[in-house]
Amino acid sequence: MDDQHDLPVTEDAGQDPDRDEFPPQTTGSGAVTIPLLCAGVALIAACVLIPAADENRRLVYERERLKQDLEQIQHQVAVNDQFLAKVADDPNLAERLAQRQMKVVREGTRVLELRGSKSSRDNASSSPFLLVTVPPPAPMPPYQPLGGSLAHYCLNPKTQLYLIGAGLLLMACGLVLGASPRE
Repeated sequence: MDDQHDLPVTEDAGQDPDRDEFPPQTTGSGAVTIPLLCAGVALIAACVLIPAADENRRLVYERERLKQDLEQIQHQVAVNDQFLAKVADDPNLAERLAQRQMKVVREGTRVLELRGSKSSRDNASSSPFLLVTVPPPAPMPPYQPLGGSLAHYCLNPKTQLYLIGAGLLLMACGLVLGASPRE
C-alpha cells in the first residue's frame, strides 16, 4: 500500500518553520490606551448626541406651541359656530347685525352716545367679527437650548468639527501610545 497513509499528519505541515509558536510579547499596559480611547469615544458621542437631544427638545417645544395654537383655533371655531347658530335662530339678532353693518338706524330709535366715545365710528368697530373674537393665547417663552459649556461647543458646527477631530486624535493617540510588541 501507500507509504503516505502510514505517516501521521501534523497540524504544522505547510507552515513556516521560522515562525514562533507564541505571539510576540508586548511591553506596557492599557493604562494609557483605555482612558484615551474612552475619552475620544465620549467626546465624539457628546458631539453627536447633544445636538440630537437639542433638536428633539426644539421639536417638543414647537409641538407644544402648535398644540396651543390649535386649541385657540378650535375655541375660535366653537365660538363662531355658536354665533352662527344664534344668528340663524334669532331673526332679531340678524336684523340688528345687518343694521349695524349698514349703519342704518330704525325709525323712532337713535344711537346711544356714550361719554368718551367717538361720535363717528370707523368701519372696524361696526364689524360683527369683533363680537366673536377670541383673544390669542399667551406667548410661550422663547426656546432655550441645552446649557453647559460642552453643549455650547457641541451645538456650534465649527467647534463641533474641532471636537470630533480632537476625539479622533485622542483615539489615535491611545492606539499608538498603547502596548507595543517586544522583540
